[in-house]
Amino acid sequence: MTPGVQGRSIAPGGGGGRASMASSIANLCNTIIGTGMLATPGAFRYTGLLPGLLLILLCGFTAAAGLTMLVLCADTLGGRKNSFYSLAMKTLPRGARWFDVAIAVKCFGVSISYLIICGQLMPQVVLSFAKALDSHERLPDFILYRDFWIFCFMVVLAPLCFLRRLDSLRHTSYLSLMAVIYLVLIVLVYTVPHNREKLPPPGPIYIINLDGHHFVSIFPIFVFAFTCAQNMLPVHNEMGSESEGEEHLARTRRALSTSISLAASIYMLVGGLGYLSFGANVGDNIITRYPSNSLFVCFGRLAIVILTFCSYPLQVHPCRAALDKVFAPTRRQEPTAEETAPIYQGDHDREEEGDEDEDGIGQSATGRAPKEPEMSLQRLCILTCLILMSTFIISLIVDDLGIILGFVGSVGSTTISFILPGILFATLHKEGPRSKYRHWALLLAAYGFIVMVLSLAANIVKVSTTKPPAKTPPQVLANRFDGRTLSFF
Repeated sequence: MTPGVQGRSIAPGGGGGRASMASSIANLCNTIIGTGMLATPGAFRYTGLLPGLLLILLCGFTAAAGLTMLVLCADTLGGRKNSFYSLAMKTLPRGARWFDVAIAVKCFGVSISYLIICGQLMPQVVLSFAKALDSHERLPDFILYRDFWIFCFMVVLAPLCFLRRLDSLRHTSYLSLMAVIYLVLIVLVYTVPHNREKLPPPGPIYIINLDGHHFVSIFPIFVFAFTCAQNMLPVHNEMGSESEGEEHLARTRRALSTSISLAASIYMLVGGLGYLSFGANVGDNIITRYPSNSLFVCFGRLAIVILTFCSYPLQVHPCRAALDKVFAPTRRQEPTAEETAPIYQGDHDREEEGDEDEDGIGQSATGRAPKEPEMSLQRLCILTCLILMSTFIISLIVDDLGIILGFVGSVGSTTISFILPGILFATLHKEGPRSKYRHWALLLAAYGFIVMVLSLAANIVKVSTTKPPAKTPPQVLANRFDGRTLSFF
Protein backbone atom coordinates (compact mmCIF):
# COMPACT_ATOMS: atom_id res chain seq x y z
CA MET A 1 0.00 0.00 0.00
CA THR A 2 1.26 3.42 -0.93
CA PRO A 3 1.27 5.99 1.84
CA GLY A 4 -0.79 9.10 1.26
CA VAL A 5 -0.10 12.69 2.13
CA GLN A 6 0.73 12.41 5.82
CA GLY A 7 -1.50 9.35 6.02
CA ARG A 8 -2.49 6.14 4.39
CA SER A 9 -4.05 6.42 0.97
CA ILE A 10 -5.19 4.27 -1.87
CA ALA A 11 -2.72 2.80 -4.26
CA PRO A 12 -2.40 5.04 -7.27
CA GLY A 13 -3.59 4.08 -10.64
CA GLY A 14 -7.30 4.18 -10.03
CA GLY A 15 -7.65 0.47 -9.22
CA GLY A 16 -10.46 1.03 -6.77
CA GLY A 17 -12.17 4.24 -7.86
CA ARG A 18 -13.60 4.97 -11.29
CA ALA A 19 -15.04 8.46 -10.86
CA SER A 20 -13.39 11.17 -12.92
CA MET A 21 -12.40 14.58 -11.61
CA ALA A 22 -15.14 16.23 -13.70
CA SER A 23 -17.92 13.96 -12.41
CA SER A 24 -16.76 14.35 -8.79
CA ILE A 25 -16.75 18.13 -9.09
CA ALA A 26 -20.14 18.08 -10.81
CA ASN A 27 -21.74 15.93 -8.10
CA LEU A 28 -20.29 18.07 -5.32
CA CYS A 29 -21.32 21.31 -7.03
CA ASN A 30 -24.82 19.97 -7.62
CA THR A 31 -25.08 19.04 -3.95
CA ILE A 32 -23.83 22.48 -2.89
CA ILE A 33 -25.56 24.81 -5.33
CA GLY A 34 -29.32 24.80 -5.12
CA THR A 35 -32.19 27.21 -5.37
CA GLY A 36 -30.73 28.92 -2.30
CA MET A 37 -28.42 30.83 -4.63
CA LEU A 38 -31.49 32.83 -5.71
CA ALA A 39 -31.94 33.99 -2.11
CA THR A 40 -28.37 35.25 -1.78
CA PRO A 41 -29.05 38.72 -3.28
CA GLY A 42 -31.93 39.16 -0.83
CA ALA A 43 -29.59 38.42 2.07
CA PHE A 44 -27.35 41.27 0.90
CA ARG A 45 -30.14 43.69 1.86
CA TYR A 46 -29.28 43.18 5.52
CA THR A 47 -25.50 43.18 5.16
CA GLY A 48 -24.61 45.52 2.34
CA LEU A 49 -22.42 44.57 -0.61
CA LEU A 50 -19.00 44.21 1.07
CA PRO A 51 -20.05 42.25 4.21
CA GLY A 52 -22.17 39.97 2.03
CA LEU A 53 -19.22 39.09 -0.18
CA LEU A 54 -17.02 38.55 2.86
CA LEU A 55 -19.61 36.27 4.45
CA ILE A 56 -19.64 34.11 1.33
CA LEU A 57 -15.86 33.77 1.52
CA LEU A 58 -15.97 33.02 5.25
CA CYS A 59 -18.68 30.38 4.97
CA GLY A 60 -16.99 28.83 1.94
CA PHE A 61 -13.71 28.61 3.86
CA THR A 62 -15.29 27.01 6.95
CA ALA A 63 -17.21 24.53 4.80
CA ALA A 64 -14.00 23.61 2.98
CA ALA A 65 -12.24 23.16 6.33
CA GLY A 66 -14.90 20.72 7.54
CA LEU A 67 -14.85 18.74 4.29
CA THR A 68 -11.05 18.61 4.29
CA MET A 69 -11.01 17.23 7.83
CA LEU A 70 -13.48 14.55 6.79
CA VAL A 71 -11.34 13.32 3.90
CA LEU A 72 -8.18 13.48 6.03
CA CYS A 73 -9.87 11.26 8.61
CA ALA A 74 -10.89 8.85 5.87
CA ASP A 75 -7.32 8.90 4.54
CA THR A 76 -5.94 8.16 7.99
CA LEU A 77 -8.18 5.10 8.37
CA GLY A 78 -7.49 4.00 4.79
CA GLY A 79 -9.68 2.14 2.34
CA ARG A 80 -12.56 3.16 0.10
CA LYS A 81 -15.42 1.97 2.30
CA ASN A 82 -15.35 4.78 4.85
CA SER A 83 -18.49 6.57 5.94
CA PHE A 84 -19.58 8.74 8.83
CA TYR A 85 -20.40 5.50 10.62
CA SER A 86 -16.95 3.95 10.21
CA LEU A 87 -15.22 7.20 11.20
CA ALA A 88 -17.43 7.65 14.24
CA MET A 89 -16.73 4.07 15.33
CA LYS A 90 -13.12 5.14 15.98
CA THR A 91 -14.09 8.11 18.14
CA LEU A 92 -17.67 7.94 19.46
CA PRO A 93 -18.67 4.32 18.78
CA ARG A 94 -21.83 4.40 20.88
CA GLY A 95 -23.09 7.43 19.02
CA ALA A 96 -22.16 6.26 15.51
CA ARG A 97 -25.68 5.17 14.61
CA TRP A 98 -27.15 8.42 15.89
CA PHE A 99 -24.99 10.39 13.50
CA ASP A 100 -26.38 8.32 10.65
CA VAL A 101 -29.88 8.95 11.98
CA ALA A 102 -29.18 12.70 11.74
CA ILE A 103 -27.91 12.32 8.16
CA ALA A 104 -30.88 10.17 7.15
CA VAL A 105 -33.45 12.55 8.63
CA LYS A 106 -31.80 15.59 7.07
CA CYS A 107 -31.51 14.07 3.58
CA PHE A 108 -34.99 12.56 3.81
CA GLY A 109 -36.52 15.92 4.70
CA VAL A 110 -34.58 17.79 2.01
CA SER A 111 -35.61 15.25 -0.65
CA ILE A 112 -39.28 15.79 0.28
CA SER A 113 -38.82 19.55 0.09
CA TYR A 114 -37.38 19.18 -3.43
CA LEU A 115 -40.50 17.33 -4.57
CA ILE A 116 -42.73 19.95 -2.94
CA ILE A 117 -40.79 22.79 -4.56
CA CYS A 118 -40.92 21.14 -7.99
CA GLY A 119 -44.65 20.51 -7.60
CA GLN A 120 -45.25 24.13 -6.66
CA LEU A 121 -42.98 25.56 -9.34
CA MET A 122 -44.14 23.69 -12.44
CA PRO A 123 -47.71 25.11 -12.57
CA GLN A 124 -46.21 28.58 -12.25
CA VAL A 125 -43.58 27.81 -14.89
CA VAL A 126 -46.32 26.62 -17.24
CA LEU A 127 -48.23 29.83 -16.57
CA SER A 128 -45.07 31.85 -17.23
CA PHE A 129 -44.71 30.34 -20.70
CA ALA A 130 -48.44 30.62 -21.34
CA LYS A 131 -48.40 34.28 -20.36
CA ALA A 132 -45.37 34.97 -22.55
CA LEU A 133 -47.06 33.20 -25.48
CA ASP A 134 -50.48 34.72 -24.68
CA SER A 135 -52.15 31.31 -24.41
CA HIS A 136 -52.85 30.97 -20.69
CA GLU A 137 -56.63 30.82 -21.16
CA ARG A 138 -56.40 27.53 -23.07
CA LEU A 139 -54.53 25.56 -20.40
CA PRO A 140 -56.20 22.37 -19.09
CA ASP A 141 -56.83 22.31 -15.35
CA PHE A 142 -54.83 19.16 -14.59
CA ILE A 143 -51.59 20.77 -15.78
CA LEU A 144 -51.91 23.32 -12.97
CA TYR A 145 -52.13 20.72 -10.20
CA ARG A 146 -48.91 20.19 -8.29
CA ASP A 147 -49.83 16.53 -7.58
CA PHE A 148 -49.72 15.80 -11.31
CA TRP A 149 -46.22 17.22 -11.60
CA ILE A 150 -44.93 15.45 -8.48
CA PHE A 151 -46.12 12.16 -9.97
CA CYS A 152 -44.40 12.95 -13.28
CA PHE A 153 -41.16 13.82 -11.51
CA MET A 154 -41.22 10.59 -9.50
CA VAL A 155 -41.68 8.50 -12.66
CA VAL A 156 -38.55 10.05 -14.14
CA LEU A 157 -36.49 10.14 -10.93
CA ALA A 158 -37.20 6.63 -9.63
CA PRO A 159 -34.74 4.78 -11.93
CA LEU A 160 -31.96 7.23 -11.06
CA CYS A 161 -32.42 6.61 -7.35
CA PHE A 162 -31.67 2.89 -7.67
CA LEU A 163 -28.14 3.53 -8.95
CA ARG A 164 -25.59 2.25 -6.46
CA ARG A 165 -22.70 4.65 -7.09
CA LEU A 166 -22.82 8.42 -6.72
CA ASP A 167 -20.72 8.75 -9.85
CA SER A 168 -23.62 7.29 -11.87
CA LEU A 169 -25.54 10.51 -11.22
CA ARG A 170 -22.94 12.65 -12.97
CA HIS A 171 -25.13 13.24 -16.04
CA THR A 172 -27.95 14.75 -13.99
CA SER A 173 -25.32 16.86 -12.21
CA TYR A 174 -24.04 18.13 -15.57
CA LEU A 175 -27.61 19.06 -16.51
CA SER A 176 -28.06 20.80 -13.17
CA LEU A 177 -24.88 22.82 -13.68
CA MET A 178 -26.15 23.90 -17.10
CA ALA A 179 -29.26 25.21 -15.35
CA VAL A 180 -27.06 27.11 -12.89
CA ILE A 181 -25.09 28.65 -15.75
CA TYR A 182 -28.33 29.74 -17.43
CA LEU A 183 -29.54 31.42 -14.22
CA VAL A 184 -26.21 33.22 -13.88
CA LEU A 185 -26.54 34.29 -17.51
CA ILE A 186 -29.91 35.92 -16.74
CA VAL A 187 -28.34 37.93 -13.93
CA LEU A 188 -25.47 39.00 -16.21
CA VAL A 189 -27.71 39.96 -19.14
CA TYR A 190 -29.91 42.20 -17.01
CA THR A 191 -26.87 43.87 -15.52
CA VAL A 192 -26.20 45.47 -18.91
CA PRO A 193 -27.39 49.13 -18.78
CA HIS A 194 -29.65 48.73 -21.82
CA ASN A 195 -31.53 45.80 -20.25
CA ARG A 196 -31.70 47.35 -16.80
CA GLU A 197 -34.30 49.74 -18.17
CA LYS A 198 -36.72 46.79 -18.29
CA LEU A 199 -36.38 46.21 -14.54
CA PRO A 200 -38.29 47.92 -11.74
CA PRO A 201 -36.54 50.91 -10.12
CA PRO A 202 -33.80 49.79 -7.71
CA GLY A 203 -33.88 50.59 -4.02
CA PRO A 204 -31.01 52.05 -1.99
CA ILE A 205 -27.66 50.29 -2.40
CA TYR A 206 -25.27 50.18 0.54
CA ILE A 207 -21.64 49.10 0.66
CA ILE A 208 -22.02 48.32 4.38
CA ASN A 209 -25.44 48.01 5.99
CA LEU A 210 -25.21 45.52 8.84
CA ASP A 211 -28.66 45.06 10.34
CA GLY A 212 -28.15 43.32 13.67
CA HIS A 213 -31.84 42.50 14.02
CA HIS A 214 -31.94 40.58 10.72
CA PHE A 215 -28.36 39.25 10.75
CA VAL A 216 -29.32 36.23 12.85
CA SER A 217 -31.99 35.26 10.33
CA ILE A 218 -29.86 35.65 7.19
CA PHE A 219 -26.55 34.22 8.47
CA PRO A 220 -27.73 30.59 8.03
CA ILE A 221 -28.43 31.36 4.35
CA PHE A 222 -24.71 31.90 3.79
CA VAL A 223 -23.65 28.97 6.00
CA PHE A 224 -25.94 26.33 4.52
CA ALA A 225 -25.25 27.50 0.97
CA PHE A 226 -22.13 25.27 1.05
CA THR A 227 -23.58 22.13 2.66
CA CYS A 228 -22.46 18.93 0.93
CA ALA A 229 -20.85 16.86 3.70
CA GLN A 230 -23.34 14.01 3.18
CA ASN A 231 -21.79 13.27 -0.24
CA MET A 232 -18.15 14.13 0.50
CA LEU A 233 -17.11 10.66 1.65
CA PRO A 234 -18.81 8.85 -1.28
CA VAL A 235 -16.94 11.17 -3.65
CA HIS A 236 -13.70 10.38 -1.80
CA ASN A 237 -14.40 6.63 -1.98
CA GLU A 238 -15.20 6.64 -5.70
CA MET A 239 -12.45 9.02 -6.84
CA GLY A 240 -10.09 7.45 -9.37
CA SER A 241 -6.50 8.36 -10.28
CA GLU A 242 -5.42 9.17 -13.81
CA SER A 243 -1.68 8.75 -13.36
CA GLU A 244 0.76 6.73 -11.31
CA GLY A 245 2.14 9.78 -9.57
CA GLU A 246 -1.15 11.41 -8.55
CA GLU A 247 -2.46 10.27 -5.20
CA HIS A 248 -6.04 9.59 -4.30
CA LEU A 249 -6.13 12.10 -1.44
CA ALA A 250 -4.63 14.87 -3.56
CA ARG A 251 -7.28 14.40 -6.26
CA THR A 252 -10.09 14.39 -3.72
CA ARG A 253 -8.85 17.59 -2.15
CA ARG A 254 -8.54 19.18 -5.58
CA ALA A 255 -12.15 18.26 -6.41
CA LEU A 256 -13.22 19.63 -3.03
CA SER A 257 -11.45 22.96 -3.38
CA THR A 258 -12.61 23.39 -6.98
CA SER A 259 -16.25 22.74 -6.05
CA ILE A 260 -16.22 25.18 -3.14
CA SER A 261 -14.45 27.81 -5.24
CA LEU A 262 -16.95 27.47 -8.09
CA ALA A 263 -19.89 27.67 -5.70
CA ALA A 264 -18.45 30.72 -3.93
CA SER A 265 -17.81 32.44 -7.27
CA ILE A 266 -21.40 31.84 -8.40
CA TYR A 267 -22.84 33.06 -5.08
CA MET A 268 -20.71 36.19 -5.20
CA LEU A 269 -21.64 36.85 -8.82
CA VAL A 270 -25.38 36.31 -8.37
CA GLY A 271 -25.49 37.93 -4.93
CA GLY A 272 -23.38 40.95 -5.80
CA LEU A 273 -24.80 41.73 -9.24
CA GLY A 274 -28.35 40.91 -8.17
CA TYR A 275 -28.09 43.31 -5.25
CA LEU A 276 -26.58 46.02 -7.45
CA SER A 277 -29.44 45.60 -9.95
CA PHE A 278 -32.31 45.91 -7.45
CA GLY A 279 -30.80 47.31 -4.26
CA ALA A 280 -33.08 47.05 -1.24
CA ASN A 281 -35.96 46.04 -3.55
CA VAL A 282 -34.28 42.79 -4.54
CA GLY A 283 -36.73 40.48 -2.74
CA ASP A 284 -36.23 36.99 -1.34
CA ASN A 285 -36.05 35.32 -4.77
CA ILE A 286 -34.27 37.33 -7.44
CA ILE A 287 -35.82 35.50 -10.40
CA THR A 288 -39.24 36.98 -9.56
CA ARG A 289 -37.86 40.49 -10.19
CA TYR A 290 -37.16 39.89 -13.86
CA PRO A 291 -39.78 40.48 -16.62
CA SER A 292 -42.36 37.70 -16.73
CA ASN A 293 -43.27 38.23 -20.39
CA SER A 294 -39.76 37.32 -21.54
CA LEU A 295 -39.19 33.79 -22.85
CA PHE A 296 -35.56 34.19 -21.81
CA VAL A 297 -36.67 34.57 -18.19
CA CYS A 298 -39.31 31.82 -18.54
CA PHE A 299 -36.59 29.35 -19.43
CA GLY A 300 -34.75 30.58 -16.35
CA ARG A 301 -37.72 29.61 -14.21
CA LEU A 302 -37.68 26.22 -15.88
CA ALA A 303 -33.97 26.02 -15.04
CA ILE A 304 -34.89 26.38 -11.34
CA VAL A 305 -37.12 23.30 -11.66
CA ILE A 306 -34.33 21.37 -13.41
CA LEU A 307 -31.86 22.39 -10.71
CA THR A 308 -34.20 21.19 -7.96
CA PHE A 309 -35.27 18.11 -9.90
CA CYS A 310 -31.68 16.91 -10.44
CA SER A 311 -30.81 17.37 -6.76
CA TYR A 312 -33.35 14.81 -5.51
CA PRO A 313 -31.30 11.65 -6.29
CA LEU A 314 -28.25 13.23 -4.60
CA GLN A 315 -30.25 13.31 -1.36
CA VAL A 316 -31.66 9.80 -1.74
CA HIS A 317 -28.16 8.29 -2.13
CA PRO A 318 -26.76 9.40 1.30
CA CYS A 319 -30.15 8.86 2.94
CA ARG A 320 -30.16 5.22 1.82
CA ALA A 321 -26.56 4.70 2.93
CA ALA A 322 -27.31 6.18 6.36
CA LEU A 323 -30.48 4.10 6.80
CA ASP A 324 -28.46 1.00 5.94
CA LYS A 325 -26.21 1.68 8.94
CA VAL A 326 -29.18 2.40 11.19
CA PHE A 327 -31.29 -0.65 10.35
CA ALA A 328 -28.73 -3.23 9.16
CA PRO A 329 -29.02 -6.22 11.52
CA THR A 330 -25.73 -7.68 10.28
CA ARG A 331 -23.71 -4.77 11.69
CA ARG A 332 -22.05 -5.29 15.06
CA GLN A 333 -23.70 -3.41 17.88
CA GLU A 334 -20.38 -3.01 19.68
CA PRO A 335 -16.98 -2.45 18.02
CA THR A 336 -14.12 -4.73 18.84
CA ALA A 337 -11.32 -3.51 21.08
CA GLU A 338 -9.02 -3.57 18.07
CA GLU A 339 -11.34 -1.30 16.11
CA THR A 340 -11.73 1.21 18.92
CA ALA A 341 -7.99 1.33 19.64
CA PRO A 342 -6.49 4.80 19.02
CA ILE A 343 -4.94 5.30 15.62
CA TYR A 344 -2.20 7.84 15.10
CA GLN A 345 -0.77 9.50 12.09
CA GLY A 346 2.43 7.51 12.17
CA ASP A 347 0.59 4.21 11.76
CA HIS A 348 0.83 4.33 7.99
CA ASP A 349 4.59 3.97 8.24
CA ARG A 350 4.19 0.45 9.59
CA GLU A 351 4.41 -2.17 6.89
CA GLU A 352 1.24 -4.20 7.27
CA GLU A 353 -0.13 -6.76 4.93
CA GLY A 354 -3.84 -6.40 4.35
CA ASP A 355 -6.67 -8.27 2.79
CA GLU A 356 -7.90 -7.19 -0.60
CA ASP A 357 -11.43 -5.89 -0.70
CA GLU A 358 -13.64 -6.36 -3.72
CA ASP A 359 -12.24 -3.22 -5.33
CA GLY A 360 -8.70 -4.51 -5.05
CA ILE A 361 -7.79 -2.07 -2.30
CA GLY A 362 -5.76 -3.40 0.58
CA GLN A 363 -7.24 -3.11 4.06
CA SER A 364 -5.15 -3.10 7.17
CA ALA A 365 -4.77 -6.52 8.73
CA THR A 366 -5.37 -4.94 12.14
CA GLY A 367 -8.78 -3.68 11.01
CA ARG A 368 -8.11 0.01 11.58
CA ALA A 369 -11.34 0.92 9.79
CA PRO A 370 -14.37 -1.21 10.72
CA LYS A 371 -15.15 -3.37 7.74
CA GLU A 372 -18.48 -2.51 6.15
CA PRO A 373 -19.86 -5.12 3.74
CA GLU A 374 -21.36 -3.63 0.61
CA MET A 375 -25.12 -3.21 0.68
CA SER A 376 -26.83 -6.18 -0.91
CA LEU A 377 -29.00 -5.65 -3.97
CA GLN A 378 -32.08 -6.74 -2.03
CA ARG A 379 -31.42 -4.27 0.79
CA LEU A 380 -30.66 -1.49 -1.72
CA CYS A 381 -33.97 -2.04 -3.51
CA ILE A 382 -35.98 -2.22 -0.28
CA LEU A 383 -34.49 0.93 1.20
CA THR A 384 -34.77 2.84 -2.08
CA CYS A 385 -38.41 1.84 -2.51
CA LEU A 386 -39.11 2.83 1.08
CA ILE A 387 -37.56 6.28 0.56
CA LEU A 388 -39.29 6.83 -2.78
CA MET A 389 -42.74 5.83 -1.58
CA SER A 390 -42.57 7.74 1.69
CA THR A 391 -41.20 10.94 0.15
CA PHE A 392 -43.81 10.76 -2.62
CA ILE A 393 -46.73 10.27 -0.21
CA ILE A 394 -45.57 12.97 2.19
CA SER A 395 -44.97 15.46 -0.63
CA LEU A 396 -48.57 14.94 -1.78
CA ILE A 397 -49.97 15.45 1.72
CA VAL A 398 -47.76 18.28 2.98
CA ASP A 399 -47.54 21.68 1.31
CA ASP A 400 -44.72 23.21 3.34
CA LEU A 401 -41.87 21.59 5.26
CA GLY A 402 -40.04 24.86 5.79
CA ILE A 403 -40.38 25.05 9.57
CA ILE A 404 -39.52 21.39 10.20
CA LEU A 405 -36.61 21.45 7.78
CA GLY A 406 -35.35 24.64 9.39
CA PHE A 407 -34.93 22.94 12.75
CA VAL A 408 -33.67 19.65 11.29
CA GLY A 409 -31.15 21.50 9.13
CA SER A 410 -30.01 23.64 12.02
CA VAL A 411 -29.03 20.54 13.98
CA GLY A 412 -28.25 18.01 11.24
CA SER A 413 -26.33 20.22 8.83
CA THR A 414 -24.17 21.85 11.46
CA THR A 415 -23.44 18.48 13.06
CA ILE A 416 -22.20 16.75 9.90
CA SER A 417 -20.58 19.85 8.39
CA PHE A 418 -18.67 21.33 11.33
CA ILE A 419 -19.14 19.65 14.72
CA LEU A 420 -18.55 16.03 13.75
CA PRO A 421 -15.61 16.66 11.36
CA GLY A 422 -13.88 18.76 14.04
CA ILE A 423 -14.38 16.15 16.76
CA LEU A 424 -13.39 13.26 14.48
CA PHE A 425 -10.21 14.95 13.35
CA ALA A 426 -9.16 16.02 16.86
CA THR A 427 -9.75 12.52 18.23
CA LEU A 428 -8.06 10.59 15.41
CA HIS A 429 -4.97 12.80 15.31
CA LYS A 430 -3.77 13.12 18.90
CA GLU A 431 -0.25 12.33 17.73
CA GLY A 432 1.66 12.55 14.49
CA PRO A 433 2.24 15.32 11.92
CA ARG A 434 -1.43 16.26 11.65
CA SER A 435 -1.85 16.71 15.40
CA LYS A 436 -0.73 20.35 15.02
CA TYR A 437 -4.11 21.05 13.41
CA ARG A 438 -6.13 19.67 16.34
CA HIS A 439 -6.81 23.11 17.83
CA TRP A 440 -8.21 24.26 14.48
CA ALA A 441 -10.46 21.19 14.43
CA LEU A 442 -11.77 21.97 17.91
CA LEU A 443 -12.29 25.59 16.86
CA LEU A 444 -14.33 24.36 13.88
CA ALA A 445 -16.48 22.23 16.19
CA ALA A 446 -17.05 25.27 18.45
CA TYR A 447 -17.98 27.31 15.38
CA GLY A 448 -20.52 24.62 14.52
CA PHE A 449 -22.15 24.96 17.93
CA ILE A 450 -22.40 28.73 17.46
CA VAL A 451 -23.95 28.29 14.00
CA MET A 452 -26.41 25.77 15.43
CA VAL A 453 -27.54 28.21 18.13
CA LEU A 454 -27.90 31.07 15.62
CA SER A 455 -29.81 28.86 13.19
CA LEU A 456 -32.18 27.60 15.86
CA ALA A 457 -32.75 31.19 17.01
CA ALA A 458 -33.49 32.25 13.42
CA ASN A 459 -36.04 29.46 13.04
CA ILE A 460 -37.72 30.32 16.33
CA VAL A 461 -38.07 33.92 15.16
CA LYS A 462 -39.43 32.72 11.82
CA VAL A 463 -42.01 30.47 13.47
CA SER A 464 -43.22 33.29 15.70
CA THR A 465 -43.56 35.85 12.89
CA THR A 466 -44.57 33.89 9.77
CA LYS A 467 -48.13 33.06 8.85
CA PRO A 468 -48.77 29.99 6.68
CA PRO A 469 -49.75 30.90 3.09
CA ALA A 470 -53.29 30.19 1.94
CA LYS A 471 -53.77 27.52 -0.71
CA THR A 472 -54.72 28.76 -4.17
CA PRO A 473 -56.87 26.59 -6.48
CA PRO A 474 -55.44 26.12 -9.99
CA GLN A 475 -58.12 28.16 -11.76
CA VAL A 476 -57.71 31.04 -9.33
CA LEU A 477 -53.95 30.79 -9.81
CA ALA A 478 -54.39 31.11 -13.56
CA ASN A 479 -56.81 34.03 -13.30
CA ARG A 480 -54.65 35.94 -10.84
CA PHE A 481 -51.36 35.20 -12.52
CA ASP A 482 -49.01 38.15 -12.63
CA GLY A 483 -45.42 37.32 -13.49
CA ARG A 484 -44.05 40.41 -11.78
CA THR A 485 -45.28 39.14 -8.43
CA LEU A 486 -44.93 35.43 -9.18
CA SER A 487 -43.65 33.62 -6.10
CA PHE A 488 -41.54 30.51 -6.40
CA PHE A 489 -41.17 29.71 -2.71
